[in-house]
Amino acid sequence: MFKSVHPIGDSDPQRVPVRDLAPSVAFYVNVLAFEVTEVASTHANLTRDAVQIRLEKNDLDPEEFSLYFEVEDVATLREEYAAKLLHPSELRMDTYGENRYQVFFVKEPYGVCFCLGTKQ
Repeated sequence: MFKSVHPIGDSDPQRVPVRDLAPSVAFYVNVLAFEVTEVASTHANLTRDAVQIRLEKNDLDPEEFSLYFEVEDVATLREEYAAKLLHPSELRMDTYGENRYQVFFVKEPYGVCFCLGTKQ
């Protein structure tokens, strides 16, 4: 279960940059298991569990864009993504402030990097 989404740096979950909307939406739906709630000519709103994001045709560089998703079971999600040939990183423990997180990283084919984690 996806519990929340947070920007990394200046990234905004409501402005996830895409170059071509249709194939990006298809990837997020068919591979990342998001659901479409709205599609327009320049954007698409997507949800997965408690998380909402917006894919948007804009002037931002997908290679410079990163988001953190807090998930309920990071190890299971990593296995799901590995089975879909997304090449997730190995699981590791990170510390942020006084909290510890088990995390992995994965990059979608258009350049956006995701960190997915579970607070320990």
